[in-house]
Amino acid sequence: KLLEQIHSHYPAATPNFYPKLSAAVDASRCNILRFPGVMPRLSDPNFMSHAPLLFRPDGTLVPKSSHCVSLEELEEMLEEYYLGPYLCGKDVTAADVAWIPYLERYAVQLPMVYPNVDVLNPRSSDAYGEVWKWFLAMERDVPAYACAVMGDGRLWKRCLEEVVELHNERAATEEEKVTLGPEPKRKGWWMKNNPKGLELWKEYAEGRPWLGGTPEWEVALFLIRNREEIMKECGVDGADEALREVVQRLLYGDAGATLSEKACQIVQFVGERVSVPKDLGMVPALALWAISQ
Repeated sequence: KLLEQIHSHYPAATPNFYPKLSAAVDASRCNILRFPGVMPRLSDPNFMSHAPLLFRPDGTLVPKSSHCVSLEELEEMLEEYYLGPYLCGKDVTAADVAWIPYLERYAVQLPMVYPNVDVLNPRSSDAYGEVWKWFLAMERDVPAYACAVMGDGRLWKRCLEEVVELHNERAATEEEKVTLGPEPKRKGWWMKNNPKGLELWKEYAEGRPWLGGTPEWEVALFLIRNREEIMKECGVDGADEALREVVQRLLYGDAGATLSEKACQIVQFVGERVSVPKDLGMVPALALWAISQ
């Protein structure tokens, strides 16, 4: 309904959320309505915001076969519109906006419930090539999504952990309970690298004067706004000087210089606690991690 209101108030604005393939075919609205029929049925509606499409109200897991069928159907949906990677073809529409919140979580969480199973990984380029292209297009060609909406793997893992705890309390049998594996040890494993980050941010920030002009400047603004809390909580001696060093690097850059140990501690402290996208969007968060590499 919100997208419908936006479209009615700004019918000439881009992108056009509801393009028509012909006078009789409104693909965007049709594909929005296909969601409950394509994705696994009978999943618990109470978990849709945290861990969608994985658990049933009766204490059982959605069967593996249901996930495979749904992903195959989604793959076929995307093949129907061969002119582009989106759900309705070459341009992003309301259908993509409606589907992505659920599929973003699903793509992170399903492999956590069933690790190392290619056909149970929505982002597998081998198993679901068109779905993989769709995720890539959303992340690299839709500035608002990449810069302000997309969450990170750590956030969705936390959401999944909360739901797993509730599910296990009501699990129908011991076999239906879920045990999640440990987090990867690689620093920043939860981030999704984006080679088009600077380009996307410049497009997103244009016309939004409250944002930093680059992802690095946006991080600098965040650090300055939150400097008192950071210095109080980080446990770094000389935190004020170290924080100033980080901000200077973000504002002016110096690719040849190495951050001091204390400055790196500040970056790690903030990076491990920042919430994406609540505190920083994915693209600025990536810029924060990049300066400590």
